[in-house]
Amino acid sequence: MDKQKYLDELFRHAKEQNPVVTFSRAKEHFLTAIETNSIKMKGEKVSFLLTKKLILMIVAVSTLIVALFFSNSQINNKSTSKFSSNVPAEKKKNSEIIENSVGQLTNPPFKLVELLPNFTQIIPEVNQFSLATTDTLKMKENRGLIKSHIPIFSDEYVFPKLTEEEIKANNKQKKLMLKNLEKFDKKVYAYIPTGTFDYQGKQVSVQSFYMQKTEISNLEYRTFLFDLLIQGRKDDFLKARPDFKQWSILQNQENSPMEQHYFSHPTYANFPVVNISREGAEMYCRWLTKEMVNSVDNKKKSQYNDVRIPVREEWAMAASNGGTKSPYPWGGPYMRNSKGFILANFKLTYEEVLETDSIIVSDLTAPVFSYWANDFGLYNMSGNAAEMVYNNVLTKSAGTAGGSWSNTAEELKIEAIDPFDGMKEGSPFIGFRVVMTVE
Repeated sequence: MDKQKYLDELFRHAKEQNPVVTFSRAKEHFLTAIETNSIKMKGEKVSFLLTKKLILMIVAVSTLIVALFFSNSQINNKSTSKFSSNVPAEKKKNSEIIENSVGQLTNPPFKLVELLPNFTQIIPEVNQFSLATTDTLKMKENRGLIKSHIPIFSDEYVFPKLTEEEIKANNKQKKLMLKNLEKFDKKVYAYIPTGTFDYQGKQVSVQSFYMQKTEISNLEYRTFLFDLLIQGRKDDFLKARPDFKQWSILQNQENSPMEQHYFSHPTYANFPVVNISREGAEMYCRWLTKEMVNSVDNKKKSQYNDVRIPVREEWAMAASNGGTKSPYPWGGPYMRNSKGFILANFKLTYEEVLETDSIIVSDLTAPVFSYWANDFGLYNMSGNAAEMVYNNVLTKSAGTAGGSWSNTAEELKIEAIDPFDGMKEGSPFIGFRVVMTVE
C-alpha cells in the first residue's frame, strides 16, 4: 500500500470514529509525543521511518480535532432545535415582526393593543389595561428617572406648516375646549366642594374648585401647540414642545415607534400627553386661561380665576372623594374589583401577570378615559400618568401625585411617597390635569 492510499484510508477511518478523547487530552498526548521524540532524535540523524510515524501522528491528532468540532456542532444544532420547538406558540407570536399603524414593519419592545376601540364611549368591562410581555416587565423594573435635557433646537429646526384645513380643524377643537371650560361642562370638569380633611396627620382645608376629569390628552396639548404656531409664537412653541426622544431613551432604541408616533398619530389622540416639561404645562395653563377669558363677555370675565396645576392637598381632596381615608381613589384597599378586573394602569408583578387572564392588556399609557371614575367622576387619579402638583402653595415646588404606569401598587396610593419629587423635565411617566378655583 503506498503512502497516499494509506493516508486516505486513515482519514476515512478517523472520520467514522466517535471522538473518545477531549481536545485538551489530545493536545496533551500530542505535545508529550513531540517532546519525547525530540529527546530521542537529539544528536542522531532522523530516519525516514521516524519522520513517517511523526507525520502520521500529526494527521491522526488533527483528524480527531476535526471530528470533535463537527460532533459538537451537531450537538449544539440539535439542542437549539429542541429548545425552539418548546417555545410556547404565544411567545413565538409576540416575537414575530408585526405591521404597525402606519404600515411600517417593526419589531417593537412593547406590544400595542390590537384593534384599539373607540374610546369616546368607554365600556368598563373591556376598558382594562395592564402589562403584557416579560420584556416589558424587565424594562419597567430597570427603569430610572429620565432626566436628559430637552433638545436645544437651532434655527435650522423646521416648524410644521399647517394647511388651511389643519388650521380650521385646530380652531374648531380650540373653540370646543374653551366652551367646555366656560360652562364647566360636567362631561369634562368635576366640581370639588369646599372641605376639611385629614391629610398625612394634619387637618387641611381646601376651597372649592373645578378639576378636569381626565389627564390632558395629546389632542388637547397639540391644539395648544398648533395655536402657538398660528399666532406666530415660535419661541414659545419650542419651549413647550414635548421631548419625544425620551421614549427612545426609555426603550434603548433609536427613533423608536413611540418617539415617532405617540404624540402625533390619531391612534394616540386620547392618550395622556407626557414628556412635557413643567414649564410647558404651565404655559398650557396660561394659554387656556387667556384664550378663555378673551372669548367671554366682559361681564363674565370676573367669574373666572386662572387655570393651573393643582396643589397637592387639592389633588388629595379630589382623589380621596372629599377626604375619606381610603388608600386609593376607587374607595377600597384592593387593586381589583369584584369581577377580578384591574382598577388602574400600573406595574404588575410577574405573579399578577400570570394571574391576569380576564383583562385586555396593554403596555405603557392607556387612554385618559380608561378604567373607572371615582365618586367625583375623575379618571386615572392613580396610575397611567403621574400628575404634576405643587408641593407648596407659596413656593410652588415641583412634585407629582398618583403614580404612573411604571409604578407599583404601593406607589399609587393617595398618600404615597412621590417617586418623581422635584422633577421638572419631560418624562414618559409624567403628565398633568388642570384645576380652577371658583367663588
